[in-house]
Amino acid sequence: MKLQFPMSNSQRWLAALFGLAALGLGLGSLAFFAQPEDEAWARIRARGVIVVATDASYPPFSAVDGNGNLFGFDIDLGDELGRRLGVRVDYDNLTYDALLPALVAGRDDAVISAFVPQPERLKEVWFTRPYFTAGTVVVSRAEDRPQATDDRSWLSWANGRTLAVEYGAGGDVVARRWAREAPAVTVLAKPTAQEALAALAAGEAQAALVDAVTAYEFLKGQPGLALAGPPVDPEPYAIAVSSRSRELFAVLERTLDEMEADGTLTALKVKWFGESVVSDPSGIVD
Repeated sequence: MKLQFPMSNSQRWLAALFGLAALGLGLGSLAFFAQPEDEAWARIRARGVIVVATDASYPPFSAVDGNGNLFGFDIDLGDELGRRLGVRVDYDNLTYDALLPALVAGRDDAVISAFVPQPERLKEVWFTRPYFTAGTVVVSRAEDRPQATDDRSWLSWANGRTLAVEYGAGGDVVARRWAREAPAVTVLAKPTAQEALAALAAGEAQAALVDAVTAYEFLKGQPGLALAGPPVDPEPYAIAVSSRSRELFAVLERTLDEMEADGTLTALKVKWFGESVVSDPSGIVD
């Protein structure tokens, strides 16, 4: 049975973002025949190639090996999307801040690069449903997972415990907020997320609040530790396309839904992040 978590501020923001995008799509469909042709989708079909922008400096999502080849979760995702669309995928390796400008300028057809949706760009860029949810997670001993269903029960569980965090990171912000509301929470700040997790493993803390990607990698070698629930401060990653590319957007949305339904997305997550990525006790990973 899935636990139902009330929406956090970031989840409300996410719901509003995609609600706004859906509204935009709905309004756009009313004037579908008045819209110009989706040039990107027409070009993709004519050439048999989709050009995907990515910042290959963020393993395990996208990186470059010793032979100059791209690899990672996002690359596997892009390759699978291309296979299902029946086109070749060419990657344009750019810096993160150049991804959206290149997309808007028409240099690239899509962005797949662990990209967090930006609601202020919705007039120019549309973001698909999330294909991965990162953000801050709580890691605890497997036998000490909380039955947390809301902020109050998270606080009740955390009270009296020492929480290891990376100083200044998102987990530090969450833990210090909890400490203000529950005076028996102790925050143990470490220089890195890895050191915060090591403190948990060594018994210096009862939980660690760290970024999800680091947690998944650490948990591969720590069978006694586990995710304590879904991200407490979720950060969704989505595919970006130009707002002019309404047909391409619809195709990518449909294909992501198919990949979710047939287990392909889950298999890719397990390949790159280990079984812990799907072992969330609430049943909610994304």
